[in-house]
Amino acid sequence: MRHKLALTSAALSAVALLAGCGSGAGTTDTSEQPATSSVNMHGAPEVQNPLDTEAFQQKPCSVLESDQINALDMQQWEVEQEMDAVGGPKCGWTYMGGPPDYTVSNTGVTFMAKGTGLKGVYQRKDAFEYFRELKPVEGFPAVAGASLAPQTSTPEEAGECDIHVGVTDDLAVTTQVSLGEGSPYAGDPCGRARDVATEVVKTLKAGA
Repeated sequence: MRHKLALTSAALSAVALLAGCGSGAGTTDTSEQPATSSVNMHGAPEVQNPLDTEAFQQKPCSVLESDQINALDMQQWEVEQEMDAVGGPKCGWTYMGGPPDYTVSNTGVTFMAKGTGLKGVYQRKDAFEYFRELKPVEGFPAVAGASLAPQTSTPEEAGECDIHVGVTDDLAVTTQVSLGEGSPYAGDPCGRARDVATEVVKTLKAGA
């Protein structure tokens, strides 16, 4: 039986600075230098159109609407909201397959309010067993990366995957899946996590 994944988050403070303008001797130069940021993104891409997720953080299970739940074939799953989850507000969906194995599949969506966005994920990437840069999810930068269950080497072997989507430079929304052996998605957990993440971001964009 697979168990729920444990979320981790790192604390990293960031300060933004703007460059000023200069002047030449004996003349007045009013041209401004391009604004630059001193924030160390650790290689993470900046979020061009940040989303306001405050309302969804108060009700994390609202990130998937009923039609999306049906499209993802999760209508029979048990739902649990965790406002004090590790990392930040979370909604978890759990499904137990029938006999003979009674394996459990879990899907969780967490607003990583206690983290530092994708830059924190990039900062820790060398500590992960896997780290993959992904195509943007609905226009927002995304990576797959986390530690794996013992005695497994890839997300596909473990049936587990975490996808982190940067919705602001300081906030990532993490979708985690842990799939039981009977799950039809067990061979592609990152694909499954991306499908869920895509629907989540669609909801966030519509509500922004």
